Amino acid sequence: MKVKVMGILLAASMVVAVLGGCASASSESVQRDNEDQEERAAQEREESGNADIPTIRFAYNWTGTADPKNAAYEKMITDYVESHKDSVNIILETASGMDLQDKIKVDLAAGDLPDVFMYWGGESNLGSMVENGLLVDVDTYCAESKTIRREQWDDSTFLNSTLDGKEFMFPVESFKWFCIYNEALFQEYGLEIPTTYDQLKQCNEVFREHGITTIGVGSKGGDYGHILYNQVLYQMAGGIDETRDLTIDHEFASEATKRAAEYIVEMRDLGMYPEDTIANGGGENAALLYTQSKAAMMMCAPWIFSSINEEVLNTTVMAPFPTMPEAATVPAEFNMGAISEGLCITTEAFEDPVRKEAVIDFVDFLLSDEIFSALGKTATMPAKNITLDASELDPWMAKAIEYTNDKPTYQPLWFLMPTTDTATTYSDGLDEMFAGAVDGVDFVQKVQAAFDNVE
Repeated sequence: MKVKVMGILLAASMVVAVLGGCASASSESVQRDNEDQEERAAQEREESGNADIPTIRFAYNWTGTADPKNAAYEKMITDYVESHKDSVNIILETASGMDLQDKIKVDLAAGDLPDVFMYWGGESNLGSMVENGLLVDVDTYCAESKTIRREQWDDSTFLNSTLDGKEFMFPVESFKWFCIYNEALFQEYGLEIPTTYDQLKQCNEVFREHGITTIGVGSKGGDYGHILYNQVLYQMAGGIDETRDLTIDHEFASEATKRAAEYIVEMRDLGMYPEDTIANGGGENAALLYTQSKAAMMMCAPWIFSSINEEVLNTTVMAPFPTMPEAATVPAEFNMGAISEGLCITTEAFEDPVRKEAVIDFVDFLLSDEIFSALGKTATMPAKNITLDASELDPWMAKAIEYTNDKPTYQPLWFLMPTTDTATTYSDGLDEMFAGAVDGVDFVQKVQAAFDNVE
């Protein structure tokens, strides 16, 4: 299955996922918990006389109260479940973060997908499900929906969920990345925020003398090292254009990818990154050094702001990443972003005459303006076209939207991988390159070898 993926997202649209891996012990535990929950619910329905009402399974990972988005989302979901309990039994199957991906893979292997579930786009994630006819396409759903229309989303938001000419996931959360700087640290050491790579190297010399990490970016499972790599890559001649068709031509190795990898290695050798790039990688630790004023700058997305303390936020400014010496496209002229998660509906549930009406009503609710507006108030960029009241937004969310508007947005390569193996090889290779285990040439050759093995 081949799909031509265009890389540009319209500015009107608003991580990232570790693509690959086997089911973890935690996901197996989640599966057992969900099975127990379903058994208890079935018993309760029988005891209450509601054994004949339809049952819908919904899997999602926005759970818990640590993230404002999760708390708001889960509250609305549980309220819906409670208010509709007499007409439908909704089983909520939760798995935190990327454990959801493991859970869905286990369910898929067992032939037991949830009826509705949050997931990530890309052929490496959706390909086998689409190939086996397991997912409802967007147009088919909209033809039956009471309130949802395809036109409520920009065409660009469906880029990484379009396979064989059809769209198989409703975009829910989008994101854009940008660079932030702790202006107080630069002022403390008499430095200007760098606009060129040479200036960045000069700042790095000063910061290293004082025990400050220049770029607070690590790489664990590719997070968020792939964002920095793409930030450099997309400046190179051909860096954007030559990587848009990876799912078709499988040509990863190019002068642009090699040169960008060489810069990542050079910055590593100059000591710009945290000493332990694995420990400082991944979503949970992305802002660890920055929020302690031990890192001068970092790549950032709106959800990271909640991890940065107020004192440091007060001295934070958004500014373009420094321009590389041979840049063909300067950082001020583009954004990086994509759809991070969306909603999938299984064919089996949608075509079941007993469950179909309940499924449509529930999915219409999950895709309603009410849900997206609530997400927008929690520093989450909604993928659906809705009008957000700026006065109700998190201040940094509003700043991020204003800063990233009116520029083309390109998908990171992570979303252009054609298979799970290429995605895993890419993320593992980034970890090794940032940590110093391989050089730039080895990284590119390793990833290209994975592409060469794609059937």
